[in-house]
Amino acid sequence: MGEIQINSTDTNDVLQFTGQIIEKFGPRLTGDTSTKKAADLLKNEFGKYCDSTELQEFDVHPKTFLGWIKLLVIIFTIGIIFLWLDQALITAIGITIGIIIMIMEFFLYYEFVDFLWKKKKGYNVIGKIEPKDEVKQQIIISGHIDSAYIFNFFIHQPKLYALKVMGGIGFVVLMFLGSWVWVIIQAFTGALPATGFSLTFKILMTVSLILVVQLYFFSSSKGTPGAGDNLVSVCIADKVGKKFSEQKKSGKGLKNTRLVIAGWDGEECGLRGARAYVKKNLAEMKAIPTFNFNMDCPYLLKDLFFLTSDVNCSVKLSENMAMECKEISDKLGYPATLKPIEFLTGGTDAGEFGRYGIEATTLVAMPWGGNDRYDAYHTPKDVVSAIEPEVVEASLKIICEYITKKDMELN
Repeated sequence: MGEIQINSTDTNDVLQFTGQIIEKFGPRLTGDTSTKKAADLLKNEFGKYCDSTELQEFDVHPKTFLGWIKLLVIIFTIGIIFLWLDQALITAIGITIGIIIMIMEFFLYYEFVDFLWKKKKGYNVIGKIEPKDEVKQQIIISGHIDSAYIFNFFIHQPKLYALKVMGGIGFVVLMFLGSWVWVIIQAFTGALPATGFSLTFKILMTVSLILVVQLYFFSSSKGTPGAGDNLVSVCIADKVGKKFSEQKKSGKGLKNTRLVIAGWDGEECGLRGARAYVKKNLAEMKAIPTFNFNMDCPYLLKDLFFLTSDVNCSVKLSENMAMECKEISDKLGYPATLKPIEFLTGGTDAGEFGRYGIEATTLVAMPWGGNDRYDAYHTPKDVVSAIEPEVVEASLKIICEYITKKDMELN
């Protein structure tokens, strides 16, 4: 296995390819024609050097993932009306349903009420480079093709993001607790709670609408350019594939490691593309050791880290793999840290692999959590110039070193 060299030309190629796709297709929301066209282009590109390529089609309800927020606001508003009518049981049942939807759809990323929204098609792009000898393991290098919906809260008063989100959800939880207390008191006494409690609760919930209603306008119907989140990661994976393909043609390729280059669709609507791939290929991934090196939001080199958990901390990722990647990164001169994903910051595609015990981690390179986020994240500023060339170069080197190391360990 020959040593793979990464230089500034490789970095520029990645950034230029990212820019070309955005210039040609614009934002790529899951289910839109632009996303399908971008997937077709990438499949054609993968086909130039991969041994096999596939455009994997899957069903998806892309509006569900953020649509539940509007549904929750409507349930909350109706709940206030029934409080004023002294029908707390209806309010309690309604808000309980709303919270269950929130937990299932966002906290855990399950497809709980997806059927309520229109079904569309998503498209994963897969390319495979086979080793010279017997396949003894496979490494999946991945990012996602689709771009995010613009988050209005990151554009208007971004410093109040945490207050708006946590405050809104906090009042939803308060309605849940207060309405059930009301119901329990009424059930035991046979009468309405004391006026001091019921009137105060009604007024508090009504005033809280000022904060809760804002959640209805959390996101825009428009998509971001999606350069750093996360098209550049797919283009990094593409460049890695080309590098190892060149090695193979020169007789110095991977000996026992199948390399899979993947561009997922549907990440921004709940990791649906990665989920479709895992379900379809789980038997193959369980048959031989499989590793998913995922990337998401590689913007700033100084903020480089590897995830040890995912999907709002509900899924454990591979600490061994994350540590191995950190050690490689440190050795190459790119200090990195290990982090669990922060609660309420969502998830990455690696989470779908982690659910089924497949070793996976995600490389992230930006501040991530609460109000401390990069200003390009989920905004119209997510263009190629928002990505540091240094983080692209670092990612290429780390991935190539990781793949080479894993293949050599088999020999």
